[in-house]
Amino acid sequence: MKINSIYFLGLGALGAKYAASLVDYNENLVKVIVNEERKIRYETEAICVNGKKYDFEYVTSIQNNQFPDLIFLVVKSNQLNDAINDLKPFVGENTMIVSLMNGITSERILAETFGWNRVVNAVAYMDAVKQGNHVTYGSIGRIIFGHVENKSQDILNELHQLLNDAEIPNELTLEIERAQWAKYIVNVVGNQLTYLLEFPYGQFRTNEYLNHLVDLIGKEVITVANAYGVSIGQPEIDKLKKTMKIVDENGKTSMLQDREAKRYSEVDEFSGEIIRLGKQYEIETPYNELIYNMVKAIEKTY
Repeated sequence: MKINSIYFLGLGALGAKYAASLVDYNENLVKVIVNEERKIRYETEAICVNGKKYDFEYVTSIQNNQFPDLIFLVVKSNQLNDAINDLKPFVGENTMIVSLMNGITSERILAETFGWNRVVNAVAYMDAVKQGNHVTYGSIGRIIFGHVENKSQDILNELHQLLNDAEIPNELTLEIERAQWAKYIVNVVGNQLTYLLEFPYGQFRTNEYLNHLVDLIGKEVITVANAYGVSIGQPEIDKLKKTMKIVDENGKTSMLQDREAKRYSEVDEFSGEIIRLGKQYEIETPYNELIYNMVKAIEKTY
C-alpha cells in the first residue's frame, strides 16, 4: 500500500510541527481536519512554524468518498471524546489512525470505537512551544510507533520510509508499549513538575533538588508499569534526565504552557492514571496523589 494522503486532527505545537514538516516534503500529501469556525480562523490568520507561514489545506468533510490513508491524532487527552466524534466521518475502510497523544490510554479508547485494526500506537518527543498561531521548536524530535499486536506491518513500513524521506526522525518498533511507558515517565514526572514549579527545561541541568524529585516520582511510575506488565526501570529515569538536559533550556513542557494559558491540563491522564492503576494493583502512589491534588487545586482557581 502506498501512502498518498495524511490528515491531521489537532494543530497544537506538535501537530503543527509535523504537519509543516510533511508539507515541506510534499504539499499535496497533507490536509487538516477542522470545523467551519476553525477553518475561517486559520485561513484568516495562518499557522506559522519557526517563522514560516503555512497555508494548510483545511477540510470539514470527505469529498468524493476519498478517505485518507492515515490520520495523525494530536489533541489533548481531555479532548479525546470530542475528537472521536470529529474523526468518525473521515475514517474509511482502510484508514489507519496514528495517535500522537500523550499518555497510555488513547489507543485503547480509539480501538473501542474503530477497532484495533485501525489504530497505531505512537509516541513523540519534541520541544515545541505554541503562542497564538506561532509555533517554534529547536529540535524536530522523534516519533516512535508500532502496532500493539504487531499487525499492519505493510503500511507501518511504508510510513517508516515516508518519514525517513521527509527527514523526520522515527523508529518502527515491535515493543511499542515499552516505548510508550518510557515516554509516559517524561509526562508524569517532567511535565507535572514543570507545571507545579513553573520551570523551563533549563532547571533540569543544574537543580539537584529537582533531580531528586524526578527519582522519587519516577520510581512510582516504574513500580506501576512493572505491575502492568511493562519492563522498564532505572535506565528510563536516567534517559529522562538526559533528555531534559539536552532540549532547549528556555523551552517549556506542554503542561507548563497549559498553566500559563490557564488551560486545564492532562493531569487526569498523568498522575490520575497512575493513581488509578496503583489502586488496581494495590500499589501506593503518594507522590502522584500529592501532585494530582495540587494541580487540581491550581486549576480550580481558573
